[in-house]
Amino acid sequence: MYRHSRLVGILGCAATLAIVGCSANSGNIAPTTGSPASAQVGATHVLHYMATRNAARTVVPNSGILFSYFNGPVLLKPKVYYIFWGYKKYGDPDKVAKLLKSFSKVEGGSLHNNDYIQYYDIVDSKKNYPTNPKGQLGGVWYDNTNPVPASPTDAQVAQESLAGVAKFGYDSNASYVVATPHGHSSEGFGTQFCAYHSSVEYQSQLVSYTNLPYMPDAGTSCGANYLQAPKDESSVDEGVTIVEGHEYGESITDPNPGTGWYNFQAGEIGDACAWMDIQNDTFGKKSYTMQPMYSNATESCVQEYGT
Repeated sequence: MYRHSRLVGILGCAATLAIVGCSANSGNIAPTTGSPASAQVGATHVLHYMATRNAARTVVPNSGILFSYFNGPVLLKPKVYYIFWGYKKYGDPDKVAKLLKSFSKVEGGSLHNNDYIQYYDIVDSKKNYPTNPKGQLGGVWYDNTNPVPASPTDAQVAQESLAGVAKFGYDSNASYVVATPHGHSSEGFGTQFCAYHSSVEYQSQLVSYTNLPYMPDAGTSCGANYLQAPKDESSVDEGVTIVEGHEYGESITDPNPGTGWYNFQAGEIGDACAWMDIQNDTFGKKSYTMQPMYSNATESCVQEYGT
């Protein structure tokens, strides 16, 4: 009942323009406490939103804020699996799928993603730290069998993520990203939020999933034309890498929202730095537009960590 009440509350925020007042930082919620004996706790199924540019409330860098650990899991060997739901049927005019695949092939091992290795989970009193290996793109699936509603509900997105689990296999270290196609985004996209991540259970195992709408459809409110685009993406789709980078980092450090690394003022580690100091980052020979992420070690927003 407690979890259900929290979910109703957060959905109520998302359903109105009052999202700024009740949760300006991506649908922030009060964390639950997981079992201290195991980081694999039951799915909270709380929707943790990334707010639009106008709705985001950022924390001043170097303000001394710290994120706390609430006994849940982190993704120790991170992987991302993309479920391009109905992309071939409804179109991909801005080549978002191609961009996401190329981006995720090179983000592993980067100094940008190195920020996440400072966060940990605890199992049997032992701290376990995420790694940042190369090759974090786990798989890609163009699902053209399940019809995409005009405005998918969270229940439908969650179900599609489980279809992805059935397709790829279960990976406890994975973020399953449901990318909805052009013209078929969840209600509130672009006006109240840009994306969100949550958790659901699959055969009693925790599944971290992301609802990633078709970012160019939201225009500037979700990152289009933010700054001069790097050579590897266009201005109209800069929000794709900004938002997916935000969601992926938060999925690694808080895959079961509110039970990993969380701060009551700022939310998750991407929220503290949302829509500020955006720049074109280098990933090997590629360049993509990114936001910084929060570092507990430096108590600031950073684009790179551990140089």
